[in-house]
Amino acid sequence: MLKLNIFIVEDSPIIAAALKQLVIKLGHAVVGVSESYEDAVVQLEGKDIDMVITDIMLSGKKSGIDLGAYIKKYLNIPVIYQSSITDTRIVCDAMRTEPVAYLVKPVRSVELSTALMSVEAA
Repeated sequence: MLKLNIFIVEDSPIIAAALKQLVIKLGHAVVGVSESYEDAVVQLEGKDIDMVITDIMLSGKKSGIDLGAYIKKYLNIPVIYQSSITDTRIVCDAMRTEPVAYLVKPVRSVELSTALMSVEAA
């Protein structure tokens, strides 16, 4: 199994901590955590990151979908969305950024593991 460097973007500290523990339990490294689009953009530059896991709703004016679009355009890092939002319009907007997966909260270990395997295989 390839150990991935994963960056988490989540505005809830409790959910971010739980997701971080899950990522580590799956054998990967968490190389950073951010609460907002703006902070994530700054932190993502110049780091060795294999995957970004982001919530849709973030602190600040821009969303995780905005972040996914930025990452696709400028950084070419695979993205996994994790959100409690299941509204079809929002999910479709997210899917336009071509994420690896869209996982509904609470994220289960097996779902995250499966999504990460697609990056490991690439």
